[in-house]
Amino acid sequence: MCLKKIVLFLLLMISFIHLSADIKVEYVDKNHTEKIAIKDIEGKNYLNVYELNKAFKAYIDEDVTEQRINVNLYNKQFLFLMNSSYVSFNNQPYNIKHEIICIDGRYFIPVEFVTHILPSLLDEIVSYDSGKQLIKAHSPVDSSIRRVYLDPGHGGKDPGAIGYSGTYEKNIVMNITREVKKLLEQEGLEVILSRDTDEFVSLKDRTEKGNQAKSQIFVSIHCNASKSKTAQGAEVYFLSTATTSEARIVEALENSVVEKYEGGAQALKKYDDLDYILMDLAQSEHLEESSDLAMKIQANIVATTKAYNRGVKQAGFYVLRGAYMPSVLVEVGFISNREEEKKLIKTDYQKKIAQAIFNGIVSFKNKFDQM
Repeated sequence: MCLKKIVLFLLLMISFIHLSADIKVEYVDKNHTEKIAIKDIEGKNYLNVYELNKAFKAYIDEDVTEQRINVNLYNKQFLFLMNSSYVSFNNQPYNIKHEIICIDGRYFIPVEFVTHILPSLLDEIVSYDSGKQLIKAHSPVDSSIRRVYLDPGHGGKDPGAIGYSGTYEKNIVMNITREVKKLLEQEGLEVILSRDTDEFVSLKDRTEKGNQAKSQIFVSIHCNASKSKTAQGAEVYFLSTATTSEARIVEALENSVVEKYEGGAQALKKYDDLDYILMDLAQSEHLEESSDLAMKIQANIVATTKAYNRGVKQAGFYVLRGAYMPSVLVEVGFISNREEEKKLIKTDYQKKIAQAIFNGIVSFKNKFDQM
């Protein structure tokens, strides 16, 4: 009888340890530790997926529509399928023993992901000592937004749209871009410009420069133009197939730079053959983020300048194709509208637009960094 009580006591103690023990994370290159909280669910060890953010600064995106959770950890992509016991890495499935569980809108993944999968796939970065319940890992990668790429449209031999009074679009957007740059740098961000003088830069070079600089946001700034002299207002685009006739017109206008100034039909064919493929590969990952960035900038422009709200739209701009980051194209107003041109050439109005673009970028950054 006494022996049975001892066995029962030991079982209870084991159960208690199983329920309460956390996993300690020790960073080998810093004098700092963290803990991953473990939760017992039906006798199995789980962790809230956002513990990965706490311990490894992982970026986590819950895609309920596609029934999956995307986790970017040490700049590696892991894909968890909801209601599945598998995680995908480099298109290979790995068994994490138990299904992902959703409780009160929070997703829990089996602890095997951090104790077995990570150490085996990222063995140079992460290791696990089961006896000490200790993970040794490199310090988390800081994936917060620190570098912004600004692209003032046109330049040099390409004046862009020309207003009633002979105003060049390239000069207006350069002024606005420099002001946005100043505001962002005051916020502690690094800013790279596609051009800082009145020079011509091909659309392809603009994109490549942004990628080479490892920028984390791409914002291309333009003035709009229309055959209709009454057309007015601001709009922001992200890269996708144009869905309206108006979007297709703007797309054609901005893309006409290639045929006019970059070598005619032959250059145009190169963009269509190569960059549509790049667009699919690069932008599909950032489509939702680009849409969110566009909405934040558009909302701030309308609120700050009281410009007519033409909304957020999508189109296939060459300058955004192949950009490996959230990317948008901002049309700040119609230089072809006499009254809007009068506002656009004024320094105070340009500063208002710059402030609005800055506010939109910072709002997006704050949300992104928290996630």
